[in-house]
Amino acid sequence: MKKANVVKLALLLMFNSVLYSSANAQFIGALADLPPTIENYPLERLSERVYVVIGPHEWPNKKTKGFMNNPAAILTDEGFIIVDPGSSADVGRGFLEKLKCVSSKPVVAVFNTHLHGDHFLGNQGIRDAYPDVPIYAHQRTIERLQAGEAQEWHDRFNGLTEGALANTRIALPNKALKGGEVMKTGGITLKIHHPEHAHSDTDIMIEVVDDKLMFMGDISMNKWTPYTAMPQDASFKGTALALKAAIDNSDVEVYVPGHGYPEDKTSMAVQIGFTEDLLASIKKYYLQGMQAHDMSELVKKDLHKYSAWDHFDELGKVISHAYVEVEQDNF
Repeated sequence: MKKANVVKLALLLMFNSVLYSSANAQFIGALADLPPTIENYPLERLSERVYVVIGPHEWPNKKTKGFMNNPAAILTDEGFIIVDPGSSADVGRGFLEKLKCVSSKPVVAVFNTHLHGDHFLGNQGIRDAYPDVPIYAHQRTIERLQAGEAQEWHDRFNGLTEGALANTRIALPNKALKGGEVMKTGGITLKIHHPEHAHSDTDIMIEVVDDKLMFMGDISMNKWTPYTAMPQDASFKGTALALKAAIDNSDVEVYVPGHGYPEDKTSMAVQIGFTEDLLASIKKYYLQGMQAHDMSELVKKDLHKYSAWDHFDELGKVISHAYVEVEQDNF
């Protein structure tokens, strides 16, 4: 990213959180004493057309009511396109309320970047206001959610939040994508990218061509220790390849992760470094005949430079998942 654009992004992140925050949370510094629900997090402007609420850095719980991701919107000539409206109907509705500060235009489309609950369970909050709005997702997302995983995610989040999703109904995506689509709508161009298998086998990355910006879903989680609740979802090698492909896209300057703050190519490269260091460390101890639980503390020591990342204390779960991938490659 050019130096001028880096400065511009930094200023946008600094000032737009004040301009677009709700009345009871005008300054980020005031958020510390407020419950981390979407109502108390500011709407930030990342580019000419893109707005985002950067969610709290914790797993779903009663206090957060499940809110944890980065709901985002693109303002087009026709209306808003929403990306990942959150983990409950309340989160989706809260995000809609924030968008009214920007424009009275309607929501014309919704995208879910993958099948995990914190990215699609907010669909109902949008559908209640716009019953006919199309909801786009990769075809594997739709297949897996329809096969029963949608209810599994709802039940999991409802349990973790002690009933906060009791009034959330499942609103499934209904427009299937394969990857490679170029969509022109409302004066903007979107390019849909689908890595074969990264954070899951359902991922899409959404490139907003006009704003040189890309939504990464959970392929990118800035300074979060990656962990997926279902071991069959994650490919750590695939995640690194997807991150590299995104960095190699010379038309993109700003990356919006599924969790954590917006990124540039440098911070994206740090995530690749983490993934490669993780796999290299696990492989080293695997070849010495060690099992995942035996090497946990050694791997943590090898990755100590990432110890300030959110949820680093849960690295053991990550090791157990990545170990399976290393074992398959070296069996």
